[in-house]
Amino acid sequence: MKNSRRTFAVVTLFWVTSVFIVFTACTNSNKANEQDNAKTTWAEKLGFPAGKKIIILHADDAGMCKEANEAVQYLLENNYIQSTSVMAPCPFADDMLKWAVAHPDKDVGMHLTLTSEWKTWRWGPVSDPDSVPGLIDPEGKLWHEVPGVVRHATPDEVEREIRAQINKSIALGHRPTHIDTHMGTLYATPEFARRFLKVAMDYRIPANAIDLSDSIVAALFRKEGYPINKKMIGLLEHYTLPKLDFFASAPKGSTYKEKLENFKQLVRSLKPGLTEIIFHPSVETENLKTITNSWQQRVWEYKMFSDPDLIRFFKKQGIIFTNWIGIMERFNKIHTNQKNDPASAKDQDGWISLFNGKNLDGWFVRGDAKWKVVNGVLTGQTEGGQGHIYSVPVASDLEVKGLFRINDLGGGANSGLYFRANPPADNPDGFPQGYEAQICNNQKAFTGWLWKPGKPTGKADTLLTKDGEWFPMRVRAVGDSIWIRVKNRLVMRYKDDEYKKGHFAIQCHNKGMTIEAKDLYYRDLTKK
Repeated sequence: MKNSRRTFAVVTLFWVTSVFIVFTACTNSNKANEQDNAKTTWAEKLGFPAGKKIIILHADDAGMCKEANEAVQYLLENNYIQSTSVMAPCPFADDMLKWAVAHPDKDVGMHLTLTSEWKTWRWGPVSDPDSVPGLIDPEGKLWHEVPGVVRHATPDEVEREIRAQINKSIALGHRPTHIDTHMGTLYATPEFARRFLKVAMDYRIPANAIDLSDSIVAALFRKEGYPINKKMIGLLEHYTLPKLDFFASAPKGSTYKEKLENFKQLVRSLKPGLTEIIFHPSVETENLKTITNSWQQRVWEYKMFSDPDLIRFFKKQGIIFTNWIGIMERFNKIHTNQKNDPASAKDQDGWISLFNGKNLDGWFVRGDAKWKVVNGVLTGQTEGGQGHIYSVPVASDLEVKGLFRINDLGGGANSGLYFRANPPADNPDGFPQGYEAQICNNQKAFTGWLWKPGKPTGKADTLLTKDGEWFPMRVRAVGDSIWIRVKNRLVMRYKDDEYKKGHFAIQCHNKGMTIEAKDLYYRDLTKK
């Protein structure tokens, strides 16, 4: 355990404080660079010019305190930086997420948080504490340090909590643009990393995953205490979303001038490719000084990125800036015609495939129902409680269509096609918060009715379906106008705008039933 504690102490130090060794190591690797020049960088794969340094300036710890929010919002609003991520459990997370909803063009992700490191400024989990006991310290908060999480929390608890943090953002109306990890906790063990990358792929939200196929990069992070073994490298090889070529943290300085020069040296030392550089900007206040003894570095980081001297330096260096929104736009464009990318294959009328007919890529599951692909058909069954499968894409103004078949094996088959729907923040396995186009042949509120959570809302004029029979359904929702068509017949019109934006989902409600779906497509009708 002694060696393990030393390793995780390094992990914590590496991610929380400035890391001078990152650019020192790069500076002394000219020979290694020559050996690795033939490798195609992720920047090049995404269509950026070869030989260029592509950088994301990324502010961590948004939502941690008011001072962090003010700094991050100012820097993003003035385009001094490109990206930030929010600590969902923290006191000012809701304020930051509301700002994100009001600024949909800004790159705001989730800084997935499993630790609460400060002495007096602390927080607990987003999940019900009873559901994640291993994440809770004796004070009822998250553990102070990464080793506490590693020693006490199970991978299931970790996954439950990071999903709850993402769902909190979605429930507040903001779909995170990316996810990363506070204090490096989610890379502290291969199993934690596996859950982290799995969640990223389930939601189709990119993680700050580094391409470790570069032996130099792998060796550098291994030297710093990360468990970079064959298992960890294999996990990243099978990760299907974009990766970073490199990752670094803003170095410290004993004076503002020294800190600025150290940061310039870091940028000079970077190899061409896609690099994310993290930092923790905050506005100076007496309250900030009571929270963290790193307050001076944070205040200088707030000042540094709007400094004309640094802006001129970036221009002279020929730096190209991007963010996670731009990265995913490039990634989706490249993969438009690949059948294994369910969220991007389009036809000439703008319809986008939701289901690839092979696996559950592009979907994530909530509740007790079991979902699988059988002969190219998305199939849901339950022998107990209800459940839902959500598509990763979200939409506001939309059309969605597909072929459906429901079978009653004794429990009263009941399903539905959801739209503008999100998992409830307080109970992710509960009924979606959004609209449902009912699929059910044994209730008064039958197939084609519009439901809102717990109640039938818009009446369909006639029942056109029966168990065991495939039928087409098509839904259109623009503003407050909602139409449902069954077998190409308009059966329901309704006006309602309570739910503005969310996922598509399919329900499997009652014991013994089966719901099948195929040829699932949507198109985004939001005015650009």
